[in-house]
Amino acid sequence: MQTSSSRERASSPGMLRRVLSFLAVTLLCLLLILLGVVWVLERGPSPTVTGMFCRSVRETSAIRWVSNIFLSKEELEPYITIAAAPSEETAVNTDLIHFFDSRIQESQSLELIDIAEGTCKGKLLIVHDPRQVILGTSDNLGSAPGLPLTEMVEKYQAVAGINAGGFEDEGGRGNGSKPTGLVISDGAILWGDSSQRYHVIGLDRDGILHVGPMTGWEALDAGLRWAVSFVTHDGLASALIINGEIQQQNLGGGINPRTAIGQRADGALLLLVLDGRSIGTLGATMGDVCSIMLEYGAVNAGNLDGGSSSTMVFEGETVNNSSSIVGPRKLPTAFLVKMGGAGNE
Repeated sequence: MQTSSSRERASSPGMLRRVLSFLAVTLLCLLLILLGVVWVLERGPSPTVTGMFCRSVRETSAIRWVSNIFLSKEELEPYITIAAAPSEETAVNTDLIHFFDSRIQESQSLELIDIAEGTCKGKLLIVHDPRQVILGTSDNLGSAPGLPLTEMVEKYQAVAGINAGGFEDEGGRGNGSKPTGLVISDGAILWGDSSQRYHVIGLDRDGILHVGPMTGWEALDAGLRWAVSFVTHDGLASALIINGEIQQQNLGGGINPRTAIGQRADGALLLLVLDGRSIGTLGATMGDVCSIMLEYGAVNAGNLDGGSSSTMVFEGETVNNSSSIVGPRKLPTAFLVKMGGAGNE
């Protein structure tokens, strides 16, 4: 006679198989639904939607391959905006920047503003004294992992910060160890070739923001004390606004989280982080970034690393909604705001 305990043991393998079968069927259904959505986005009736989707995923490190699932290389080409190699472009006219009122009190030197315009949501930090902004770096660039932005802020005893330059991130698995392009800290080149031309975003000793292509030597000759580089995977340059003019050739790309830095005519720096990849907001285009920068008075502005790296820390707290699903990204560089002393003295 079979006891109840023996019947339970006999039924356990069968129950496990049924559960595993249910999970497998569920995952298969979800995969088919996801592939169906991608098929509609890539081969649907709207070239505009197809282009925006392809450009958006191609800006990511982890899933840029998704754009090739249902489109051949030839079919994908019309939806890719690829910039040419860095060339001579309009230089920043430093005479357009007239410095802040030195009587500004430290308690009035920072303004944190909520951005909610159209589909764009995020934070804008206005730093009235640009000399308070420096470039922070992680320890032992190239050999040790980077630091989450909260730790970078703590390391430099800063009050706020945003992520800065790009870094090697193959498949979205980068640890922030190796920057891409140029890194200048305190007037010295920490990373990059002094004779190679890069897309540079940096601050000189007077706190004036420079954006545009230049070699390491040219950056130092221009007096840059803090600088990084950033380009998209398809090579779009970082310069978004120069001398009040939008750089249309650099406005490709899709909808993603964004980080950018700009400067008003009175010298105040605009540190902008826009969220994305969530129900609340898909993200922003580079055109959206330009519009916000111009609305707040930017004369010059540059695009920094975005996506899951886009982060702003203010007074010890992360104040934006990061799109990273694995926790804060480790970064090699960050623009930081120091209080109680000018960073560019």
